[in-house]
Formats: sequence, structure tokens, C-alpha cells
Amino acid sequence: MGTIFTRWMTIVLAGLLLQACGFQMRGTAIPPELMTMKVVGDNKSDFYRLVTTRLKAAGVQLADKEGIPVLTLAGVRSRSQVASVDSIGQDREYLLSYSTQFTVVMPGKPTQVFPITFNRSFLNKPDAALASSREQEQLGKEMQEQAANLVIRQLSQVKF
Repeated sequence: MGTIFTRWMTIVLAGLLLQACGFQMRGTAIPPELMTMKVVGDNKSDFYRLVTTRLKAAGVQLADKEGIPVLTLAGVRSRSQVASVDSIGQDREYLLSYSTQFTVVMPGKPTQVFPITFNRSFLNKPDAALASSREQEQLGKEMQEQAANLVIRQLSQVKF
């Protein structure tokens, strides 16, 4: 009897501690006001396609009419910067930056702007140049996918 009571008290105490610290489960439930929206951006870019695919998977209907919320995807900026060099002056590490922003415009409400920025470090291997370039490409694609996931996650947190 004592062990069952102790287990329940432990569970209740853990739940109260999580609630007290402000922990919230991250969901991708998009608010009902945004279940029909217009998406504006470069429809030929991979980022645009990733976001629209994820929106459709979340049940959002994409329409091109007036009076509905508008999600505007800004251009993507990728940058590579030398982070370290070796003793003979060759580049050894790069900092890859990926940034964009999106805005949500709801008719009759103020525009909400959400910036997105990711940084990743990348080790350059001069003796394996092809592998290094593929790794750099892969990191860029991963950052793009993370940004698309972040758009959906932040849309689920939009308050009007």
C-alpha cells in the first residue's frame, strides 16, 4: 500500500514541478484561424516547397483568395564564413549560416514577423574535397528542413 501511494505522489510531484517551470509540450496543432491560408513567396524554391508540403500535411488548405490569413516567406540567405585556419594558412573550419523570415498577416490584426537563423560549423577536409562539398550540401539541406519545421512549429504558437 505504501509503495503505491509513494509512486502516485512521485508522479503528481513531477507533474507539478513540470507545470511550475513553464514546460509545455510542443505540438504542431495549427490554430483554426490559420487552417485556410495563402502562401506568398518564391514558389520555385526548395524552402517554399518544404513549407507548403508540411502545411498540407498538417491539414492546412492553401487558397488564393482575399480575406484569409497570408503567410509570406522571405528569401533565404546562406553564408559561409571561415572559422579557423591551420598552421599553414589553409581553411579548416567554416561557419555556415542560414537565415530567413516569415510574416503572418491576419485581416484586421497586426502583422507578425518571425525571423529564423541557424548556424552550423563545418570541417573542411582538403584531402577529401568531394566528400567535404557533399557534406556542406547536406548541412544546407538539413538547415532548410529545420527552418521549414520551425515555421510550422511557430505557426502553432501564433496568437491573435
